[in-house]
Amino acid sequence: MRYIYTILLSMLFISGAWADSLRVSVLTCSPGPDAYAHFGHTAIRVTNYDREQDIVFNYGCFDYNEHMFIYKFIKGETDYLLEAETALFFFHRYTKMGIQVEEQVLNITQNEANTLLTLLAQNLQPENKEYRYNYLYDNCTTRARDMIEKSLTEELVYKKKNITLTARNELHENLEKAHWLKFGIDLVLGQELDDKKFDKRHQMFIPSHYAAELDSAYVISDDGTRRPVISTHEIVVEANPTFAEKSTIFTPTNILAIIFIVVLYVSIMDFINKKITFWVDILLSMAQGLAGIIVAFLFFFSEHPGVDSNWLVIILNPLYIVYAVYLIYCMTKEKRNILASVNLAVMVVFSILVIFVPQSFDVPTLILVLILLIRSISVNATEMRIARKIKK
Repeated sequence: MRYIYTILLSMLFISGAWADSLRVSVLTCSPGPDAYAHFGHTAIRVTNYDREQDIVFNYGCFDYNEHMFIYKFIKGETDYLLEAETALFFFHRYTKMGIQVEEQVLNITQNEANTLLTLLAQNLQPENKEYRYNYLYDNCTTRARDMIEKSLTEELVYKKKNITLTARNELHENLEKAHWLKFGIDLVLGQELDDKKFDKRHQMFIPSHYAAELDSAYVISDDGTRRPVISTHEIVVEANPTFAEKSTIFTPTNILAIIFIVVLYVSIMDFINKKITFWVDILLSMAQGLAGIIVAFLFFFSEHPGVDSNWLVIILNPLYIVYAVYLIYCMTKEKRNILASVNLAVMVVFSILVIFVPQSFDVPTLILVLILLIRSISVNATEMRIARKIKK
């Protein structure tokens, strides 16, 4: 039904002749509470005053009901859609969500506005409306930017100073308060995000960065004169402060620091008492294995950029579930953990790699590595003490 509505809406909006009273603007939505909306959103608004029509073109739509949507999303095979809706519906939705929307009116000619509208209408056709979404290189913001640039008859210059950032730095800038989302992203995205150096054009995949670039951009006419590409910039939907993200002490860093203290204490007591507290190792190994299912699946099968260069797959992989089962066997049968030395070797090698590989690891991840390393050293040292005791 939505497809039919979009097609009819686009036909009604552009049908007939040339429009002489088009107003085009870029809408930038602030980050929302949901993970998929945490970087904000960009849309294009076109108002036809002659026909009293006000339409928002949105490249950020996807179909939850698509067959195996979650599986395809994880694999990086999600097809996003361009949809059209009335501005009234669009603003009502964001007002209800409590998310701020800013509007930048484009200072373009009627010829350019009509060209842009034609391009958008062509993209709305069933054979054109879908595209393979890529969060770094091809998303709702880059699509809107490219359509606007194609419609201009003169050169568009982005004036802001070019500051090169890594892709990871770019993502972190927008995740200062989203501690758990940031931690999760750092667990699954690997070395590629640190190798990739993003200039200011690549940084425009973030809606707020693109909006900031537009504010200072200008168009150079054939006679050399410059005109700002933005005529006005205002807030059209106010943020609802009750929806603001609340600070919390339950951050990954704090939680992992507590776990580190507990594991360190248990490890010291195990060494002193010459015994192994297996349940600690079982829980840690299960956590490694469960997280490793996601990390390994993304590493080997996903098309998302950055996931196939993740060094964490060495210590976060499904094999640790097998190791956890083996530990349960050792605990129930009162057997020695003969694989402890293998786990120690893996942890030592990875801890050395952390220093030398060009992948950036944030503080919570480093604490996690330290927990696993300390525990593997402790288990091996305690096993050696137990073995000496038995020999005596």
